[in-house]
Amino acid sequence: MINIPKPLTVHDLRDWLNSKNENPIIIDVRERLETDMASLSFVDIYIPISEVSLEYVSSIISKHLNKKFVILCHRGIRSYNFAQWLIEHKLVKEVWNLEEGIDGWSIHIDSSIPRY
Repeated sequence: MINIPKPLTVHDLRDWLNSKNENPIIIDVRERLETDMASLSFVDIYIPISEVSLEYVSSIISKHLNKKFVILCHRGIRSYNFAQWLIEHKLVKEVWNLEEGIDGWSIHIDSSIPRY
């Protein structure tokens, strides 16, 4: 069985965050310039993709063992690659990729989030 990140729409993430279920740990992998332009208040961890290393990411992820993770970026491509990297390095058990990223969140959920 091939293990890949699970797809998650912005609507499904909104519903998950508003549910009584335990919220996932949300990781934003956009670069600092991007997070300065637009950010989401519910992001738990920022790991710029340019700073990813096994040692650095392991030190952060290890504090959240047995949690569910949602990874986001601008449009969902870098976050998918990072989520796949997490799986390949066996750092997480369950990981979702936010399809359309923060841009999709701005388009479909909260238009007050700047688009870039």
